[in-house]
Amino acid sequence: MKTNSTQYFRLRAFPNLEDHYEDFIKHNFVALGWPNTGNLMGKSKEEIRAALEKMYQFKNNRALGLAVGFFMRLLSMKKGDIIVIPHDNKTITFFEVTSTYIYDETFRDNHMAHQVKTKFLKKISVSDISLTFKKSIDTMATLTSLNKYADVIEDILNEKKTKKIGIPTNTFFSDSHSKKIILTISENVDRNDLEMFIDTLHI
Repeated sequence: MKTNSTQYFRLRAFPNLEDHYEDFIKHNFVALGWPNTGNLMGKSKEEIRAALEKMYQFKNNRALGLAVGFFMRLLSMKKGDIIVIPHDNKTITFFEVTSTYIYDETFRDNHMAHQVKTKFLKKISVSDISLTFKKSIDTMATLTSLNKYADVIEDILNEKKTKKIGIPTNTFFSDSHSKKIILTISENVDRNDLEMFIDTLHI
């Protein structure tokens, strides 16, 4: 269950442009690349920028600035935060953060030294989410905030118990900047059932 302090993030599982999704699942963590900076625990934004600039050649200041932003987000993570990872344009996996930032030297050669520990929560198909939410997680940035989609994410994680008790259902999403509709309907519902339901809403 979310709290007012819960943060939500979207992370791509490609440190050093290599697919590490299965590693994240296996080792119960997510990670950023750029391991040669060393441990960044307690470092300021300026110190992180200096470490990245010293150890890596960035194309321009914008690329460097983006990398600094990724680390600031990783360092801000805490227990209970939620991380969303899209994979292969087919699935979306949800993780709960179980630690603060860790620098694990043993994963340096794998470009996964900068970590937060995680717990697997749920994996769904991209076809199960709204187009608006899909577009938000399809951005190219490595690590971004999804705080504006907190309610959408919580609805997915706390999906109604109808499926758990064996009732086949379909879930439909429709959202915009100002409105959101989420309907979970058992497969045996017909048009008359829906019309009767709408009548009860007094719209």
